[in-house]
Amino acid sequence: MFTSGQYRVLRAISMMGNISRTQLVEITGLSKATVSTLTRELLDRNILSERELVFGQGRPAILLGLNAISACFAGVSLQSDPGQILLTDLHGEILAQMDFPRIPDPDGCVDHIASGIETLLAQADDRAGPLGGVGIAIPGFVARDRRACLRSTALGWRNVDIVTPLQDRLKVPVFAENDANALVQGEHLFGILRDCPDFSMIIVGDGGIGCAHIVDGKLHRGFHGGAGEISHTTVFWPDGKETERPCSCGKRGCLDTVSSLQAIRSMAQQRGLPGSPAELELLARDGHADALRILHIAGGAMGLAVAQLVQLFDPSQVVVMLDQPFREGVFGAVLRQTMETHVMPRPDWETTLTLRETRRTDWATGAAGIATRQFLFSE
Repeated sequence: MFTSGQYRVLRAISMMGNISRTQLVEITGLSKATVSTLTRELLDRNILSERELVFGQGRPAILLGLNAISACFAGVSLQSDPGQILLTDLHGEILAQMDFPRIPDPDGCVDHIASGIETLLAQADDRAGPLGGVGIAIPGFVARDRRACLRSTALGWRNVDIVTPLQDRLKVPVFAENDANALVQGEHLFGILRDCPDFSMIIVGDGGIGCAHIVDGKLHRGFHGGAGEISHTTVFWPDGKETERPCSCGKRGCLDTVSSLQAIRSMAQQRGLPGSPAELELLARDGHADALRILHIAGGAMGLAVAQLVQLFDPSQVVVMLDQPFREGVFGAVLRQTMETHVMPRPDWETTLTLRETRRTDWATGAAGIATRQFLFSE
């Protein structure tokens, strides 16, 4: 779709925001004449647009930026039921969105997705450019070629190629991705960490615990495409009621069995306590011993897993996405303290830990970001 030189220009503008041609020369290492030619070609194709003048020494500089409505992208989330479809522009702004029933039948799922995208394109009308691609966030293990879902417990899928039939119907590139990988790529392209070359993200949600890593500016997939399975990291040897629950993977002591929302609810119900984060944190604040124990176990296990991640990957930042009560309560405090306790002291640098809340649209926006990245960077 673009030449290698055009991709270099698009990558620089996407990561840096509106910049001048002089800055593009410095960032890309291309000559002034080459940058001038490439930017003119992209302006003629309506991919770039000229923005405001910047005054300084010498002649005013014209800043260049991505033309938001030159293309749009569909993001599909199968992370929860109902599923979600949305359209974004080239800047990741949501143009239209809708829910759809998440059904286990792959053919029916494809039909719902295709019909939903066609409906949203009609709704967006002139606010959206032509459809440039589709990304699908799947709760499960996705093949490295981003076409087949190898296994999804939530969907009951094994070796399902959801990409080919959708691509045949919509006539645009389609990419499937693990939901955590989709979320982290959307954050890297559109979020506050867009200029951060190395960071890890952990998501604590109803579907379990997800994790993904950006290394040297790119998603780290691992040899088999399974990097990020932190939920099955062993954080406890089975030694009591809280840690003896078997994991869905067949092991015991996995992080998912003590720190996921489902595990926390289960531990609370065993003691006759409410399982919601807000209610548990409120009880803990009032000194309830069982609530405090549950949150210390869950937060401590998560902190230990984060410490191991920091030791292995040395990211500049770790972002943990979880409900607000946990961020501001005992769970978050124990998580942070445990991580700091178990990370080897380093005199000159440290990893920044940030606790944030997820929005429901984050998964589908991240999925749209997969298609956007491919459009801009051809990764």
